[in-house]
Amino acid sequence: MKFFVVGLGNFGATLSINLTSLGHEVIGADISLNKVESLKNRITHTVCMDCTDANNLHSLPLKEMDVVIVAIGEDFAASVLITALLKQQNVKKLIGRAFNEVHRTVIEALGVDELLFPEQEAAERVAKRLTLPFVENSYEICEQSAMMELSIPPKFYYQRLDETGLTDVKDLKVVGYLNIQSEKSLWGYSRNVKKLDVDVAPSRELKPGDRLLIIGNVKEIKKIIDK
Repeated sequence: MKFFVVGLGNFGATLSINLTSLGHEVIGADISLNKVESLKNRITHTVCMDCTDANNLHSLPLKEMDVVIVAIGEDFAASVLITALLKQQNVKKLIGRAFNEVHRTVIEALGVDELLFPEQEAAERVAKRLTLPFVENSYEICEQSAMMELSIPPKFYYQRLDETGLTDVKDLKVVGYLNIQSEKSLWGYSRNVKKLDVDVAPSRELKPGDRLLIIGNVKEIKKIIDK
């Protein structure tokens, strides 16, 4: 896929680098030459330009982009203006980053296809890790539920999955088992590699260091772990 990312601050840069590493073609744009220069070897293409200038945007192959992302952080005016200009370009998919409720309201009114809330999402993940120490990663589905990567708690070591109580609650479903294996890299360093099994039998024995992928109510998982 082809992505155009406006704004190469912490969020925009990290997003662009990850998309590039996944094999996508990414054009990253920022008004700061320093940011552009520092990322030119980590993103497919980088360009230093003022994207609030409609003429600059017209010089880009926006029609070829599958997704356009306005990743600007705190500059309210620039974010809104660039979003409006890109909307006029009729790009295939326009994603905006919102950093407060007022900004969210304005960006939504401009008709973006999707909104990102990186700070809020990061805070929610931290909250879950603090509430459930065994949660490594999570993806919010709705207010009460999420998909979670759960390190197997010591109390469940060598138990069968159906002995833990995780299969007895209607609001929870185990959808995957991650076996964590140690492998040597080409340079001789050890690293942990995840092996995913999406066919998880109730009789599966849970082993130390491995993880479960669970979809469901966060509070229900906490009840089972704290029991």
